[in-house]
Amino acid sequence: MNMDNSEASRGEGKRKARASNKKTDTRSILHDVDLSVLVSLLDGVSDGSGAAILDALKKNPSDINPLLNLIANSSAVEQRKKLTQTIDTMESGRIEADFSYVGLPIDAQAMDFKSAYDVHLRPRLDKRADGFAVIFDRLDRHPRPLIIETGCLRVPNNWAGDGQSTFQFDWYARERQGSVFTIDINPASIDSARRACSGTTSTILNDSRPALHALGQNSARFASLLYLDSFDLDLSDPMPSAMHHATEMMAARGLIGEGTIICVDDFDVPPLGAGGKGLIVDQFMASVGARLLYSGYQKIWEL
Repeated sequence: MNMDNSEASRGEGKRKARASNKKTDTRSILHDVDLSVLVSLLDGVSDGSGAAILDALKKNPSDINPLLNLIANSSAVEQRKKLTQTIDTMESGRIEADFSYVGLPIDAQAMDFKSAYDVHLRPRLDKRADGFAVIFDRLDRHPRPLIIETGCLRVPNNWAGDGQSTFQFDWYARERQGSVFTIDINPASIDSARRACSGTTSTILNDSRPALHALGQNSARFASLLYLDSFDLDLSDPMPSAMHHATEMMAARGLIGEGTIICVDDFDVPPLGAGGKGLIVDQFMASVGARLLYSGYQKIWEL
């Protein structure tokens, strides 16, 4: 019994000694580093705030989160990250869509779009399932469809919440030798769409209205589909979003012609009811006699 206790004591002593050596080694390394070198290193990742960071650590060594945020948001870190990610770029070839990024199983990639829509997409789309089905059925009449979208895919795999519209348009247009332009003012959303989609889709970081106007001035043909979903809807004050989408229609006039399909998302949204983002667009469409294709969470017309 005593021998067992003795062995246990020696084992515990060895573990403590190893732990002590590790701490001693760490301290010795810190002692060996010139303070000016450490400040220089911190300056390089904090826009010159190295001395201030060290001073803050001395005063409150347990409160490191604000310092980590300072470093993470510094322009020096962003510049260094971009440099390492983009230097010596010597790649070429087709950019492929990332099915796993949007939460689709690998077998979906081998399917044609319409088959995959029924099997994989419709069950995920919830309130938008019928509206998108109408859009794609009507797009079948357009050879090499030109699809223009405002407000792109922003959160991957958020099918029921956002609809993953950009990924759907990219897949459909890719099969039919068409093209997609998606416009968003948020760089993070553009990054999501770029990661999800193939080279069929071109992303534009801009306010949707000047971008639509520029596309209209330079496009050789009318859009097959104009999908408007850019300005978030405030249920307590829907008018700013409704006005924004009405001005998008004005900006896109050069893209709209006979046969153009126009869809406004977030139209009939509980508990607000019909109107939503498309409140003003809906009145305009009625006044010009546009053909109503579908009315629900999305509202869809054809000119």
